[in-house]
Amino acid sequence: MRSLSIKVKLIIAVVFCLGAIAVVNAALARHNYQQDLQYTAEQSVRTAAKTFASMERREVDKLSTALDALLGDKVLAAAFAQRDRDRLYEAAAPIFRELKERHGVTQWMFIDPARICFLRVQRPELRDDVIDRGTLQTAIRTSDTAAGKELGKTVFALRVVRPFVANGKLLGYMELGQEIDTFLARMKAETGDEYGLVVQKQFLDENAWAATRGARRNSWGDDPETVVADATSAEAPIVGSSADLRSVPEGGRFLSPIARGSQLFVRGVVPVLDAAGRKVGGVFVLHDVTALRDRMLAVQKGSVAAVVLVALAMLGLLLVMFEWLVFRRLIRMTEAMQDVSTRLAGGDYEIGGTVHSTASDEIGRFESFLGSFLTTIGATLRELEKRRRRTG
Repeated sequence: MRSLSIKVKLIIAVVFCLGAIAVVNAALARHNYQQDLQYTAEQSVRTAAKTFASMERREVDKLSTALDALLGDKVLAAAFAQRDRDRLYEAAAPIFRELKERHGVTQWMFIDPARICFLRVQRPELRDDVIDRGTLQTAIRTSDTAAGKELGKTVFALRVVRPFVANGKLLGYMELGQEIDTFLARMKAETGDEYGLVVQKQFLDENAWAATRGARRNSWGDDPETVVADATSAEAPIVGSSADLRSVPEGGRFLSPIARGSQLFVRGVVPVLDAAGRKVGGVFVLHDVTALRDRMLAVQKGSVAAVVLVALAMLGLLLVMFEWLVFRRLIRMTEAMQDVSTRLAGGDYEIGGTVHSTASDEIGRFESFLGSFLTTIGATLRELEKRRRRTG
């Protein structure tokens, strides 16, 4: 079997090395893409957490400002002090409509010192039940404003409670609340991402939840532990499973990407804590990274094409260099050695003096060695020829 020439072996080695460089370059590009993808997802999670917390602070400030004005209303104070429910509702109803339309306030309650609901302005028919929420208990304990997110039987609301004091006398407590399902739409408007609010079922009442769904599908049975309270899109794959929420750290967690048709999304989840510090749910965020993926693929393709072109150019340059510096000189040396051997066999013992070094590199040193070797051989053959003649 004919062995490969040195030239072919060198070409194969060079092609293999350049191919290995191309593979490593593609792997690095892929790694960088994955790193960028994870960074983008983590940024989305951090942005969701910051936006949610910032929106909560803004709404608490807004509700607190509204409470300042309402607690100073003498008509409301007089009606509440006299426990005149009809008069209190008549005075509060138009104010509540304005608060709801302009500021998104959905709940307004007057609570007596015994924690019994005296009036729900949004639903005056519901009254005389004992309020046992953490924000009210904190307001009672501290005699100051208390605020936080709390779950009712069906809704998740941000509540601000403050003692209602008139003429130095505690009349009870006033509470303003806002359902936080409006948060998600506003967060989407700010960031462009999709959001979903998921609540632990253990904090909700199934029958009450079903009663509030109306024409909407009852999603209670979709997950064994959680239920979707709100989402900015019914089509996008926003929320995950209860397992995603179960062990989520305080700062949130990046979840695996999701491909949907030609689109690619990254997801994350941040925990939602109530006023008592319990993890009662989570906000899932969905960020579209299709443009990032397409851009990275274009960069990757361009990088591969550039590597291929550079590899071909390097291969051509190396072949020219090998041909000029090595193979052409080896061919000339081979031809010269054939001529030298023929002349040496014909009795030209001085042939070694005609072989000279053509350069100071490795081949040149071999040429010098060959000239010296041929000179020595020539001298030896000449001496043997002389001895043969003397003895002949």
